[in-house]
Amino acid sequence: MENKTISQKIAEIYVPIRFEDIDKRTVENAKIFMLDCLGCILSGSHISNAVTLRRAVGEFAPDGDCTIFGTGEKTNAMMAALINGTTGHSQDYDDDHREGTQHASVAVLPAVLALAEKYGKSGKEVLTAYILGSDITIRAGEVFGGTSYYAGWHLTGTCGVFGAAAGSCKIMDLNEQQYVDAFGVAGSEAAGIDEFNTTGAWTKRFHAGQSAMDGVLAAYMGKQGYFAPATIFDGVHGFFNCFSFKGGSCGYDAALPDGIQFPERMTEKLGKKWEMADNSIKLYSCCRFTNNFCDCAIDIHNQPGFDWTRITAIHAECNRFTDERLCRPVDIKRHPINVVNAQFSLFYEIACGLVKGRVLPESFTDEAIRDERINKLTELITWEINEGFEAVYPEKYPARVTVTMEDGTRFVGEVEYPKGDPEYPASREEVMEKFFANATLTIGSVKAKKVAEMVDHIEEVEDIRELIKLLY
Repeated sequence: MENKTISQKIAEIYVPIRFEDIDKRTVENAKIFMLDCLGCILSGSHISNAVTLRRAVGEFAPDGDCTIFGTGEKTNAMMAALINGTTGHSQDYDDDHREGTQHASVAVLPAVLALAEKYGKSGKEVLTAYILGSDITIRAGEVFGGTSYYAGWHLTGTCGVFGAAAGSCKIMDLNEQQYVDAFGVAGSEAAGIDEFNTTGAWTKRFHAGQSAMDGVLAAYMGKQGYFAPATIFDGVHGFFNCFSFKGGSCGYDAALPDGIQFPERMTEKLGKKWEMADNSIKLYSCCRFTNNFCDCAIDIHNQPGFDWTRITAIHAECNRFTDERLCRPVDIKRHPINVVNAQFSLFYEIACGLVKGRVLPESFTDEAIRDERINKLTELITWEINEGFEAVYPEKYPARVTVTMEDGTRFVGEVEYPKGDPEYPASREEVMEKFFANATLTIGSVKAKKVAEMVDHIEEVEDIRELIKLLY
């Protein structure tokens, strides 16, 4: 293994791995994230960007043997992965890995399920491929230590394709060289530009589906022996170098850390420690970097004696990423002009939590973001970068909100990790409540219950099409 590239090391370890080689904790957690992702896809199928994408795909790929979840329509494997991945990310409600700084499931699971449906794979095979693919996606993000965003990349797009390719290769039972070629192709497909944040465009949602789609294509190309670089991760012009942040560029402070922070994360304990086991459930339908502020605001809302109508000042303490991505441009973030702007607004999330005591999907509609109560409070919010918070990013996402009332009383909300992280876990009841709220909207309560029961015993399902026929 010493003289092998990262792609070759991954392939050598991944090809022989079977379901029985994965520890129980990882398997049980993966079932939770699978169920959560399916719920997000079903709920997201009603969102405008998902409807628009289905119409676009219908113009050139209206038929196939893979299901578009939430509709029952069919298309080919690549387009099913594209649509289901994009749809699952349409409400920014899907799982997120803190140190990988990305959404793994929506990039990997749609690719795995599309191919599994096509080839009639078992639940064990699906869960194994999903865990392996998610592991690669998350590890690729961990290499950058949260800094790749400063170069303008969205890691669900740039890293997700590698996980989708890995999961697809596993479903298709490819050999080591085929894996290596698939990874080589995936590196040239890696993309996902953060410019959506300026205008509140839909393209962030597309990054997840794009990764899923391109991962399927990469696996098929690898299967056919398409010659691609084995040094795609670690080469001089490979993924790590090309997608890393170079301090002082892109208009950022040169004090920010440069480039590739933790290259060892890509292969450290590979095949023994599964990053999927420490993924995070999202309980709020907005950017993960504001979920911690949702926790703070909701905590304050629920404190005895609090009355949002008597607030005179609100102050937030955050890390640098939150300042840059969720507070700027200030005029748009303070008063979002569309739903995506609101999902990526520190101001909106805090005000929403303070007023309503919840930050759920219904908080992100064209009507909801015009709520006069919330817009009144966003005007009162100031913020600053807390250097202590910055020092622990991305290992922790601390947040603090201080609210001052008319009589001088202060209410403080503070968290070290967002609710849903492994260190501050969501309860099973919270996870199931979220799933049923998402799924019932589209498939009804009877089917939703059957989906939940089947995923809980997914390793016993002989043909994954038994599950998929319940998803519309």
